Amino acid sequence: MDINALYAANPQLFWSGVGTGKIPYSSAPGNLAWGNPVTNLIAESYLNGPNAPDYRAIAEPTGSSEPTEFAENGAYPKPWRSASQKLQNAVYTNVGPYAALIGVDGKNLCCSASDPGKIARVYGRWGLATSGPNAAEGAFFPQDWYNPSEGTYDANYWNTYFAENQSPLVPEWQLRKDWWESITKVTIKSKIANTGVDCTIEVAYKFLDIDDVEYFPGLDLATYPDYSLDLLVAMVAIAALARWL
Repeated sequence: MDINALYAANPQLFWSGVGTGKIPYSSAPGNLAWGNPVTNLIAESYLNGPNAPDYRAIAEPTGSSEPTEFAENGAYPKPWRSASQKLQNAVYTNVGPYAALIGVDGKNLCCSASDPGKIARVYGRWGLATSGPNAAEGAFFPQDWYNPSEGTYDANYWNTYFAENQSPLVPEWQLRKDWWESITKVTIKSKIANTGVDCTIEVAYKFLDIDDVEYFPGLDLATYPDYSLDLLVAMVAIAALARWL
């Protein structure tokens, strides 16, 4: 069975294949390209890269809501991007927040081969369909920004570079995989690209705030006698609050 026939017969299995790496993103409907990593520091500087993470937030998406922030300059959370990646993303004026496809037609994607207990994900963006049965409605567009290597000049390189040559980055930049794990996400219903196929996606909409339940709540120092507080515990709490960990 060829890929097109598989997609027509079983969309859930098709997208599971994309999520597990058995089917390339390039074969997926609505696929968006991802730019190249930093390969030359002089060229990167000339193009005003690299580009820092965007810490702005959007309102928490609900139900079958539609995005309101689009393109590279939209006000929504973004991981760090190379100059090439920023330029490539600027082309896509109908997509915004970073997202991941986790279900199709009411069924979860198959489990990841490398982690049988974890649902496979197809990474991409949340935007608006430009045609088809769901035109102008919220839609998921695949874009593999999660899996490609960041190369030699990755987030860790830039953290060291700025600390040694300018001033330390606060908070430090994260590898894109770590960024996705740390950011606040919500699961909503949507459609796939311009196909009208129902899907379930995770949408990244804000960085953790101090009042979020995921944050370490801190210690009530008034309940401890003088000099009895474990210094290590206190320092770990402070580090978590400052987003050092």
